[in-house]
Amino acid sequence: MNCPKCTEETTRTVGNYHLTECGLDNVWLEEWPMVNCPKCEVSKPVLPDPAILEKLLIEAIVCHETRLDGDSILFLRRSMGLTAIALAEILRTSRAEISRWENDRVEISPYLDFRLRMEATRRLLPDRVGDTQLEIADVLSTDRYQPQAEERPIRIPLSMAATAG
Repeated sequence: MNCPKCTEETTRTVGNYHLTECGLDNVWLEEWPMVNCPKCEVSKPVLPDPAILEKLLIEAIVCHETRLDGDSILFLRRSMGLTAIALAEILRTSRAEISRWENDRVEISPYLDFRLRMEATRRLLPDRVGDTQLEIADVLSTDRYQPQAEERPIRIPLSMAATAG
């Protein structure tokens, strides 16, 4: 395979990749196949089908061990195809509160964080509802859960991709 930028022959390796293209700044692909161009010094991951990648991101977000931040809330809301008003109705809060969360002006409460994760799982991961909901409950009920929305990377190992298809 040739580099699309310089047409140099590329090589394949395995490595970690900071996946900012998804709109979230804390997502890392771990131990993924990579395509490297020795001339351009560019390294890009070999990504699965976009629908599979979206499922991986959603599952990683809903099972993440910290309170949802604004970018994650926005990502889940858009993935569910909901307006802020519709999400507010589901969570029994106001559209303004959804906006405050998404803009990181106010942190989401632990209760609504849990409800949002469960709704996203029900709507977006219907084939994984039981397993994912158990994982969410396990994360949120143990000392692994960090109620402060601190910067912690969301890690998606290649092994997770094998089970997502």
